[in-house]
Amino acid sequence: MPDAFVGTVLAAGTLSATGAFAGYTYIVRFLGGVSGFSAGAVTVLLVAFGGACLAGVSITGALLDRWPRAALTAAVATQAAGMLGLYATGTHPVAAVVFLGLMGGALGPVFMTPQNAMLHCAPGRTDIALAANSGAHNAGIAAGAMLGALILSLADVRDTFLAGGLLTAGACAVLSYAGLRRISRMTYRALAEMTGLVVR
Repeated sequence: MPDAFVGTVLAAGTLSATGAFAGYTYIVRFLGGVSGFSAGAVTVLLVAFGGACLAGVSITGALLDRWPRAALTAAVATQAAGMLGLYATGTHPVAAVVFLGLMGGALGPVFMTPQNAMLHCAPGRTDIALAANSGAHNAGIAAGAMLGALILSLADVRDTFLAGGLLTAGACAVLSYAGLRRISRMTYRALAEMTGLVVR
């Protein structure tokens, strides 16, 4: 991965962290008030959420070295699906559990995969790159919690997951755009080599 990908990773990581914590900060209120779970059931669901996060990290870790870009995009897309699914169907307990599991499975990988990408983007400056990624992620966490609080003062807790899902979808768009540009460059180079054009 070239240095040019550093900005893409930072942007996507910041957006996805902001999106995640816009909703996750208020997950107890969501599960109790929107999905209708009791306090005891919410406790069990939070333990299951942690288990899903651990499973997501384990699965992603096994695939990360072979498909780093795909792992990053898949983690962000899974988080977006989980958050938007909770917004859309969170009033149904079974659906809420399913989409909560998706979000949980993505939460760890959404931090882990950008860290891995930064190691590839800036192999000569890994200390600075990892610090930048960690700082961007922490800024996203703070911004997400603040955004969620603002939304709660104006609307419903469900809307924190809508906002979070849309921000995460924005991170997907950033990654997809970067991927399309990479594919177009590769295609251009291949065609240029086939036709004998000079590629700069």
